[in-house]
Amino acid sequence: MDDDPTPPRVTPQYLQQLAEDLDRRIERLEELADASRLRRALYPAPEPPPARRPRRFSRQYPGGRPNPWLTMRLRRRRRP
Repeated sequence: MDDDPTPPRVTPQYLQQLAEDLDRRIERLEELADASRLRRALYPAPEPPPARRPRRFSRQYPGGRPNPWLTMRLRRRRRP
């Protein structure tokens, strides 16, 4: 069994491999950043729709109780 907890030796080849891997990762990140900038330039974010105006007449009083006059008027209007 190989249960030796000592870390691997830091050799010049190992350091070179780490440096090459880091260079590849940095190049990939630069490519992704360039692509993101290009996408943002070609397709700007759409403008949000304008805010809707609040309804002029509420179906309720400010306290939360329904307005009896308005509900009666609506009931009368719906009947044939």
